[in-house]
Amino acid sequence: MKHKLKSDLLLFIAIALVAGLLLTLTAALKSDGSTVVITLNGTTYTEADLSKNVEISVDGLLTVIIEDGEVWVVDSTCPDGLCEKSGSISKSGESIVCLPCGVVVKITADEPEYDFIN
Repeated sequence: MKHKLKSDLLLFIAIALVAGLLLTLTAALKSDGSTVVITLNGTTYTEADLSKNVEISVDGLLTVIIEDGEVWVVDSTCPDGLCEKSGSISKSGESIVCLPCGVVVKITADEPEYDFIN
């Protein structure tokens, strides 16, 4: 029984190390974004430059703030307000989603994205 416990512990440590390495690599490979894309019910509502400070009202449902290279949501009409509580985003590939309002705020980069395959 002790042998099985030791093997399980070693397997757990190995999995934790690999997961930590993958998370670190993923965070390191994210680039700064350059464009904010806002979609409403699956269609592009607007695009904005991440370097410009602007406030965008999305069809009266919520307001998106772009300031100092960061993006966040305020004044959402959704009942739970999770999109407001999600905080700010600034890196390419990050997003804020408000399901009740049907709004997705995503940061994209001009340069191609690379993953572990290419």
